[in-house]
Amino acid sequence: MSERVLFSDLIRNSRLALTNRLRLARRRRLGYVVMPMQGSYPERIPRRERSFPLSLLPWPPPPPSVQSFTTSLERLAADPRVEGVVLVLSGLSAGPATLASLRQAIGRFRESGKGTVCYVKEGGMWAYYLASACERIYAPESGGLQSAGLWSEAVFLKDTLALAGIEADFESVGAYKASPDTFRRSDMDAPHREMLESLLDSIYEHLLEALAAARGLDRDDIRALLDAAPLSAGDAHKGGLLDGVCYEDELPALLGSADKPATLVTWKQAHRLLLGPRRWHTRRSIGVISLEGIIAPGPSRRPPVPLPLPIPLPEQQAGADTLVGQLRAAARNKHLAAVVLHVDSPGGSALASDLIWREVVQVRQSKPVVVFMSNQAASGGYYVAAPASRIVAQPLTLTGSIGIWGGKIVTRDLFAKLRANREVVSRGEAAGLYSDTAPFTDEQRLRIRAHILEGYERFKARVGEGRGMAAGEVEAVAQGRVWTGAQALSHGLVDALGDLHEAVRQASELAGLPAGRAVPLVNLPLPKTYQLPVTSPGDAAAWLAAGLEPGAMPQPGAAALAGLAALAHLVALLREGLLALAPWQIRIRD
Repeated sequence: MSERVLFSDLIRNSRLALTNRLRLARRRRLGYVVMPMQGSYPERIPRRERSFPLSLLPWPPPPPSVQSFTTSLERLAADPRVEGVVLVLSGLSAGPATLASLRQAIGRFRESGKGTVCYVKEGGMWAYYLASACERIYAPESGGLQSAGLWSEAVFLKDTLALAGIEADFESVGAYKASPDTFRRSDMDAPHREMLESLLDSIYEHLLEALAAARGLDRDDIRALLDAAPLSAGDAHKGGLLDGVCYEDELPALLGSADKPATLVTWKQAHRLLLGPRRWHTRRSIGVISLEGIIAPGPSRRPPVPLPLPIPLPEQQAGADTLVGQLRAAARNKHLAAVVLHVDSPGGSALASDLIWREVVQVRQSKPVVVFMSNQAASGGYYVAAPASRIVAQPLTLTGSIGIWGGKIVTRDLFAKLRANREVVSRGEAAGLYSDTAPFTDEQRLRIRAHILEGYERFKARVGEGRGMAAGEVEAVAQGRVWTGAQALSHGLVDALGDLHEAVRQASELAGLPAGRAVPLVNLPLPKTYQLPVTSPGDAAAWLAAGLEPGAMPQPGAAALAGLAALAHLVALLREGLLALAPWQIRIRD
């Protein structure tokens, strides 16, 4: 039996039909719509509700997101007066998985038969990876492919810390759990190198396949061109990477003809004239919740302004109080047929991660939960995703990192260098267990080791329960090893590859929503009051699933600054006891 038409849709579509007729009557030719692309492109930016009188202030528009970009292309595809789109790339800083989502949005737009053109002002291989989704690629004469290939570096601070009288006293479980190595080793061990090489191989293979398919070239030809970088625009054109070399003002003639150049309009000019999309919606909606940034206790928050410091401080915090409230509200909302949880997090606090995990389990008892992993969902980020009905990731997502470590930073020699004397008075045998005054004793180390092993077994049990995997299968993909989304799919850690659009499609399928109808997406609001649990929350695990956001910086000496900033952040995290950190403080870059 087909679902009844919503009365609100009937009214809305009738009004749009009249508005669209009036716009078509103007016979305004839109031609190619120019859309500049720069910035990081977060997956989605929830609308901020501002109370009076703040709502009266002229707030700047939100930065572009994957969601807004996708919606814009859908509107352009549906308007017959639009011939195509011109994407102008400059200063793009989106992550690899985000770029894959943008490519897929462009691919769906191309199915409309309209033209797709990319003008690359500047950028390396990642910018070209996005540009290759378009039918035609142009660049200025002074442009080209300045860098290509993948580069990754890990910083080791043991000797640096020793100069200051600081010692990292850590224990870990998992051969690939390389996070503590940043502070306790002077070089990279064999498992760490094996893991990094495997990640780079997986990512590079994906890039070669994507570029070869997009440009109609052989993989070996693409590899040879990338290895020959830097390439001038002329050389890139001769090699088949570009369709032409021109300046931006020459695009109308190239897209049309000398006698009849193509019409180019900005998105700001076009969106006011575009036809309104007429849709018939399902009666029930899908709730969308975002978990972005370091997982921590308390509410979600962002810093009010970016700090002008050359260190990679976390820009966003995924607060357990906020996420738990949103998930509880979703479980109670009878109008929501399913929930899509968007995860872009390297992990976070032990208790916070486990409380969020518990609410995902509770929501799944009443409706499907589909997780979409963006650029990263490692350690705690994977932990909260494990119980989902399905997990969707991009081939370039970094995930996994199922492993545990813990310990403390010892500053005894630092105080001695400073000639500072500390006198301690304590009660209880374990009072000074995590004190920074001395390393662990042999007996303390045995207890810490047992505690870490217990946390590791709990982590694996959560994964095995959520993914339906035997203990041996989980152990084979655990040990702290990080996987790309493509690798995770082959190992059973995710169910499908795709973007948020694919996650929503799968959630609709699991919820039994009628095909052919537009499914309303509801951004779950931030809870204003405490939300009671749907059922008893049970016992929370007492271990930490945390990670540090990758972020190598190009300035000289920045790697050491980044490592020291990570150390400061680490000292705060170590107060929780055990860690399941993403295994390095680096970024894979071109």
